[in-house]
Amino acid sequence: MSTAGRSLEALKMLPFFATLRADTFERLASAVRIERFRKGDTLFRQGEKAASIFVVIEGFLKLSRVSPQGEETLIRIFGRGETVAESVAVLGDDHTTTAEATGPVTVARLPASVVAQVAREAPELSLAILTEASAKIWALMDEIETLKAQTADQRVLRFLISLCGSSPGPLTARLPYTKGDIAAYLGLKQETLSRSFARLKGVGVDIDGRDAHITDVAGLKAEVERLNRIV
Repeated sequence: MSTAGRSLEALKMLPFFATLRADTFERLASAVRIERFRKGDTLFRQGEKAASIFVVIEGFLKLSRVSPQGEETLIRIFGRGETVAESVAVLGDDHTTTAEATGPVTVARLPASVVAQVAREAPELSLAILTEASAKIWALMDEIETLKAQTADQRVLRFLISLCGSSPGPLTARLPYTKGDIAAYLGLKQETLSRSFARLKGVGVDIDGRDAHITDVAGLKAEVERLNRIV
């Protein structure tokens, strides 16, 4: 099987496509372009006309927004299985953010015109788009709550726990992107992130470059609960 064929097979397993009927998926797959980007490559820019929907197959994309004063804010980082720009593309609006690869990334690009046409004839695709949009709203609400109510250590702990899956530890988790991007994602300055990493050595976290050595995942969760009670 070709590389493109393997990517399409992987696409079927992603949440956005998993609920589609076979014929609906095939119609979308016939228009898909599998694209690969390197760290720093830009997929689209703020203010450009949105013409495509992107689905992350491997790697991470970061979305940032520049204010009228020229200040850049990282809005969100998207990983495997997540869709990007589905709402603005289907509505034909301009991009409100810029999308950049944080490292090697593989995406599926779907022409918005094709998605809109298929969605008019396939209700399950319309539902998938609504589900994605709803998930993003809930995620944004959670992030706002985190930024307003949690300390730097709580944010960092939650982020590290999210990398551990169901393992109780000990384990070594690979930090998915640079410390600068992690800090921006968590709403912290990079020096604040570094200080938090240093403090967390006391609960069994040792950061070595892009590797996070964690001795006790359950202990991290208990530390989050302890900090929650304090705050």
